[in-house]
Amino acid sequence: MCNKLLIVEDLPEKAEEIKKEISTHFPDLIIVERTSYHSAIEEIFRRHEDYFLILLDITMSTFDVNAEENGGVPETLAGKRILEGMYLRDIPTMVKVVTMFESFDGKSIKALDQELREDNPDSYDGFIFFSFKKSDWKKQLIEYISTLL
Repeated sequence: MCNKLLIVEDLPEKAEEIKKEISTHFPDLIIVERTSYHSAIEEIFRRHEDYFLILLDITMSTFDVNAEENGGVPETLAGKRILEGMYLRDIPTMVKVVTMFESFDGKSIKALDQELREDNPDSYDGFIFFSFKKSDWKKQLIEYISTLL
């Protein structure tokens, strides 16, 4: 069993909270982070076999933010597009969405969850609703990771 986990998240504060929680409970896990749609698909398509789990945001920047690049236009359903690409390439790595939003492009998270389950039955495994104010997401995340290890 591999011990690498990929976090795809463009909000640094959210990514740090997630990494901190995982590292506290699973200090031996290696956490790799990607911050945009393009860096995520490159990592997943090339190295998916290295990971036992991908924690995926749905809305993210198109490109990594750096001195030359502002990240491009945020893509509302970038995470869905990543899952579609994984499905087309038969990438079976488990994916759990971690989101702060209740709707995407006018679609509720519950409707999107159902759609992702139907379209990606082998890899998509639901969502966790992240909040800076509440901590119930932490228990859900830790319990979920425990079931995979």
